[in-house]
Amino acid sequence: MTNQTEQTERNEAPGPEPQEEPKYQIDVKAFDSSGRSFGYAVYTRLSQNGKAVIDDGKTAGGFGPPSEYMKVISNICSKEPDFLLPGTPITEAVFKLLLANTNKAMTLDEIQSGLTTAWASVIYLKNLTDDVLRRMLDQENEYFIRRAIIRRRRNRNAS
Repeated sequence: MTNQTEQTERNEAPGPEPQEEPKYQIDVKAFDSSGRSFGYAVYTRLSQNGKAVIDDGKTAGGFGPPSEYMKVISNICSKEPDFLLPGTPITEAVFKLLLANTNKAMTLDEIQSGLTTAWASVIYLKNLTDDVLRRMLDQENEYFIRRAIIRRRRNRNAS
């Protein structure tokens, strides 16, 4: 039988903080500051059906708000069978997957799941292991896909 002091010490001993799984997203500011237009890059990933929804004749293609283009990619383009073709390079596929997720940060598991679903019919599936994806996404790439900055909420009760 343990006494109350031992139980209290065991309950109060903080363990190591759980390591959060890294998430990835497109660094839009870095994309635009590189001299390239994020809006145009998103626009060029729209399918014909997606462009038909966007192109109203008022705004030149590619110069509208990228958030609107991403909504169309999410709601229309990503549902089409040729959205992520098996021959698509992995980094381009991740870029399109993030666009379809309106650039909300995604974990490696979420990225893997999206790619595996898109390429389920492929006989020779690409290597999508954690290590391969992490190495690809953790190095500089032309899509400015980077680890998302995780902002922790402060506990208001703690002093």
